Amino acid sequence: MVWAVANSNLALVKYWGKSDEGAKQPAAASLSVTLDSLCTVAGVEFSDTVAEDSVEGLPGGPATRVAAFLEGFRSRFELRCRARVTLRSNFPVAAGLASSASNFAALTKAAAAAAGLDLDDDELADVARLGSGSACRSIHGGFVEWRPEDGRSVVERIASKEHWPLCILVAVTSERPKDVGSSEGMRRTAATSPYYRAWLDSGAEDFAEARQAILNRSLERLGIVAERNCLRMHAAALASVPPLLYWEPATVAVMREVRALRDRGTQAYFSIDAGPQVKVLCEPAMAPAVRAALGSVPGVLRVLESRPGGAARRLDSPPSWAVTRSTAPSAEASAG
Repeated sequence: MVWAVANSNLALVKYWGKSDEGAKQPAAASLSVTLDSLCTVAGVEFSDTVAEDSVEGLPGGPATRVAAFLEGFRSRFELRCRARVTLRSNFPVAAGLASSASNFAALTKAAAAAAGLDLDDDELADVARLGSGSACRSIHGGFVEWRPEDGRSVVERIASKEHWPLCILVAVTSERPKDVGSSEGMRRTAATSPYYRAWLDSGAEDFAEARQAILNRSLERLGIVAERNCLRMHAAALASVPPLLYWEPATVAVMREVRALRDRGTQAYFSIDAGPQVKVLCEPAMAPAVRAALGSVPGVLRVLESRPGGAARRLDSPPSWAVTRSTAPSAEASAG
């Protein structure tokens, strides 16, 4: 079995909608930071001796998406062998922490290697996008942009993880899978929200401002854009029919606490993807104080801490936390 690992990412400017559903091309440009401490490990083995694919480590809905991805992967590269896939994440899956991004980035990296394909990061990102749009950003490390261009899309790293050792704290307010997944949420918002066009129209300015803020390492500029961008996205989703409400009461309480921190002189800014978890940006020196404040909010289950992370990469063997009896390499495999 071939192993790879990829990190989740936080969209500082979100795309929330596709111009081409089948090809998973974004309706708007997005900017993300790869998160070093939230990761997925994928193991892939192709075999012509098994009759069907097997996917271990995911609940039914996400596992079905992996099976569909494998069909497309085989078709694209003219493969016939079925696959045995193992996926393990060190954070809650399908709960608004971009697990699909790290899942499909790690899966793509491992599947390409297992199939003997020599793909560069641009090619891997193009493949990973077909599993989950945001997975193309998790192929790369650091700060990554994904923008539509001439009917297609381009994924590029705009700054390395070393460029800005920003701290990203994640206030986890629920660990159960969300009721409506991101893909369905995007479709519903685009089809029914009266605010969807305004959401798209506002994105270009947010993208340009956030990009410059990252290059200049300006937390205040980036934080202001990240907050307004995520709130506009959720406003459009809330106006969908039926409404999309991803937040928990603790989600709102954390947003209020972040604003209270700023009132007290601590620079901290929030962003929220399609889920109840709140991601908070701050400088590393302020991380202990911000983490303590977030952890004291009623309803916050735990606080995770990340820095900008690296690109998807191969592993010689899975880490101990990802190993079960069925995934542990045999002595013969280990010797190889």
